[in-house]
Amino acid sequence: MLPARMWTTIAPILRASHSTRSLPVLTQNYLRVRLPTSSPRSTPLRQLSTSSPRHAQYTRFSSEKHRHPSGEVIDNRMKIVIALVAVGGTYYIVHLEQVPETGRWRFMDISPKYETKLAQAAYDELLAEFRGKVLPSNHPVTRHVQRVVSRILESSDLGHLRSSEPRRSLVEALDDFWSEDPFTTGRPSGESSTPESGGKEWNLLVVNDPSIVNAMATFGNIVVFTGILPICKDEQGLAAVLGHEIAHVVARHASERYSSSKVFLAVAVLLQTVFGFDFGITNLISTLLLELPNSRTQEYEADTIGMQLTAKACFDPQAAVEMHARLAQYEKAHGATSLEFLRTHPGAERRIKHLEELIPEAYSIQASSPQCAGMQDSVSRFKEFAPRWS
Repeated sequence: MLPARMWTTIAPILRASHSTRSLPVLTQNYLRVRLPTSSPRSTPLRQLSTSSPRHAQYTRFSSEKHRHPSGEVIDNRMKIVIALVAVGGTYYIVHLEQVPETGRWRFMDISPKYETKLAQAAYDELLAEFRGKVLPSNHPVTRHVQRVVSRILESSDLGHLRSSEPRRSLVEALDDFWSEDPFTTGRPSGESSTPESGGKEWNLLVVNDPSIVNAMATFGNIVVFTGILPICKDEQGLAAVLGHEIAHVVARHASERYSSSKVFLAVAVLLQTVFGFDFGITNLISTLLLELPNSRTQEYEADTIGMQLTAKACFDPQAAVEMHARLAQYEKAHGATSLEFLRTHPGAERRIKHLEELIPEAYSIQASSPQCAGMQDSVSRFKEFAPRWS
């Protein structure tokens, strides 16, 4: 223990030393603790709390500024697609029409005047394709076909076959075919050339090719291959075939297919643009879902109109059913495909059933025709003695 005198001497010195050392420490501790809480709005703290999350969001998530360009491209593409669909849809609706004979709605943007040009072009192609195989007009087979065609055309006021001299040679006939327009020769300028006008001239080509079992008609040009005559058997069966083919022209199915091809192409382009489908896939889709079903619809329609035409011409409507039954046997014997959805024509069973449903109406049409009076007995007697298909 220090003496009282010494303690009295050093005590003021210790107190002075303690007070001078503790002041800085207390001051530093006070600043270290109170500075953040006493100035919460200071600039460094505010920048740390707000700019740091914003910087992370920009670099990590690529928000609005990064996603906008791609979104803008997609939006512009969709706008173009929507605009094209709107314009195309309007054009499609404006060019819708009904088939007069059946009332079916369809897309048609080919005018009858343009069909005349297509008819001449098609006729030139047929002559060039079958040159050397066309039977002359005075050939017995040609005359046989001419009688049936003329009867169907004249009974429904659809026009007439282009006349030709009986003794003319094939070369002379072909020369006239190439030099004259069969749709304007002998008629005043501006006269309608549609089948419904009754002023249309039809061309008939009988092609001597037994290997082709077919007949066709397009834009007023009728082609019959000799290979189909054994299946027709007689004029009744031939009338069923020709009535069907002429009905295709009356209903303007070739022009409809020409118009529909534009729709198929537009659908293919749309599927390829929007969904990124390969062109081969889009072509397959449009063929299976649009083209083939539309073709089968036209075949049913041609059967309906064709039976009406043959009934007006006083041919037996039942012959169409028998003709297609024989044709079905031929197709089966020669390995025709049984998958209807892959065919342009309906299946034989469905087609025959459809024709059978049309027979009552066809007989009604025939009974109301004055020129068919008294012909039913002759048809019945002919069928009684006609040989059956084996």
